[in-house]
Order: sequence, then C-alpha cells, then structure tokens
Amino acid sequence: MVSIIIYTTEKTLNHKKGLKEGEEDITQFYWHLKRCPSKIEDEDRIYFATKGLIRGSFFISDIDDSDECDIEFSCESWEDLDKPIPTKSFQGFKYADKVEGL
Repeated sequence: MVSIIIYTTEKTLNHKKGLKEGEEDITQFYWHLKRCPSKIEDEDRIYFATKGLIRGSFFISDIDDSDECDIEFSCESWEDLDKPIPTKSFQGFKYADKVEGL
C-alpha cells in the first residue's frame, strides 16, 4: 500500500473534510492531478498538509486515470493524525512511504 501527500491551503482542506452550511448534500470529493501516481491504488490514503504540517488523510475510493488523474474520496473517511508531521510546502504530490510516522 502506497499513499500520497498533497499540500494545499487550510480553506481547501476544510472544504474537502465536510459539508458547509448552504451547500448541497455532497460527500464525495475529487482531487485532480496532471499525472497519476504510478504506485497508487484504490483503498490507499491521500494525506493532506497545510501550514507546514501533514494533518490527516482520506481513504481513496476510486482513481480515474483515463484523462489525467482524478482521485475520489469521501469526506466521511477523514482521519486526523494524532501528531501532525512537519513538512515543507510543495506542488503536485509526493509519496508518503518515505515520511516517518505515516
């Protein structure tokens, strides 16, 4: 099992973590990447980092790599890390298998 890490803004992460007042009943979200991680599969995790810390992750429910890459996950699968892990900001994604503590 290989997971990936995405670095984003706190506002974007909070949106992906759940419904906001006045929005439709949406529980499935997507993350779009220009290229699909070659090692990733359904049931792996997609971790999110903001403000210099990896905060937690979602279980990946589907990967559509027919045109670029859309990773689908449910906001209900979010799990906070007990201890957020420091990381530098980056673009795109990186594999989580080399991050100690994940």
